[in-house]
Amino acid sequence: MIKFENVSVLYPGTEEPAIKNVSIGFEQGEFVCVLGRSGAGKSTFIRCINGLQPVSEGNVKWDGKSLSEMTPKENLEIRRKTGMIFQHFNLIPRMSVVQNILTGLFGYKKSYENLLGLFNPNERKSALEAIKQVELTVEPTRRVENLSGGQKQRVAIARALIQNPKVFLGDEPVASLDPGTAERIFTLLKETHIERNLVSIINVHDVVLAKKYATRIIAFKKGNLVFDDTPDKFDEKVYSEIYNH
Repeated sequence: MIKFENVSVLYPGTEEPAIKNVSIGFEQGEFVCVLGRSGAGKSTFIRCINGLQPVSEGNVKWDGKSLSEMTPKENLEIRRKTGMIFQHFNLIPRMSVVQNILTGLFGYKKSYENLLGLFNPNERKSALEAIKQVELTVEPTRRVENLSGGQKQRVAIARALIQNPKVFLGDEPVASLDPGTAERIFTLLKETHIERNLVSIINVHDVVLAKKYATRIIAFKKGNLVFDDTPDKFDEKVYSEIYNH
């Protein structure tokens, strides 16, 4: 479904690529955790998947077609298919829970409808259903700035769900949460993944979480893809090679 072919990304003003010559593929149903030290290339890799980060060399392909060769309309369709969850939530603090969730529909609506906040009853119903699915027990009209970190992340997940995505991407979605909350959020992500048969690719700093929830682990070191296997193969030796050298 998603395939990287010899992908490199070199940021302006830098000498070393953020990711180097990466070739890898992902299929529907996989729950992939991406490991590596800070600056290893994980975030760059995730952002290349849906075109948020253009590649310098190589191709990222969806169902056999390169993102770089797609029309603007086709690229928009890829964004629609992709639910993105960020470490710092990327919510609008002064807006309510339901208003933030409805922003997940922006890719499906006209600009003036988004600007004026015009959503029909079915769309609002979908937002309320997403709130139930992520088990968020706050009033939909409550402002997001008054929520806890775990509650905000549930709003962010609900916003991604309302897109009806085929792919879940996460850029350190639990890094700013306490361990107990992080575990609950990961459980929610995995349950949603199974229920909807998604492709889920999530950067995570916690190796224990990755080994518990992933069906596949990949790891980066200094921009290089250095590990790609099942969680049971990510042993102490591999950990040391990636994090201690």
